[in-house]
Amino acid sequence: MITDIKKDGFGMEGKLYIDTFDSECNVIIDSEASLDYAQKCADMLNNLSSGALKVLEKALRIYCLTCVNEHRHLLDTLTFDVRTVKSMLECIYPQTVYIDAPEGYGKGVRLECECDWEEECEGLMTIIIRDGEILYVGQSNDVSPFDEL
Repeated sequence: MITDIKKDGFGMEGKLYIDTFDSECNVIIDSEASLDYAQKCADMLNNLSSGALKVLEKALRIYCLTCVNEHRHLLDTLTFDVRTVKSMLECIYPQTVYIDAPEGYGKGVRLECECDWEEECEGLMTIIIRDGEILYVGQSNDVSPFDEL
């Protein structure tokens, strides 16, 4: 549930506890999105299926290995072994959930996170989720959950 909601000229802001990451983060809601829609998006994010979580874990592992491959010295600073860590979700720190105005279909969010291997990569890591499906995990960009990926 989104809490501490404040409205401004650009939309709404608030806080959201994300069960999957056992973490609270900021929420930015587009001015054209209703609070009811934003709550539905928050519920979707907090109720990902086990299949979606498996896809997310795999995508996080691939993204981490890609970053480590490009920046080998990260191996000296990581506190976990990428190949054997049980839950990549424990290495992710959500910062902001962006909820854009719905574009005629579904619920979608863009989640920006810090992670244990991102120090050398540009910006925050982005996770795009639409209708409970993981669409993108990677470097931060301006992709919307409603873009064709």
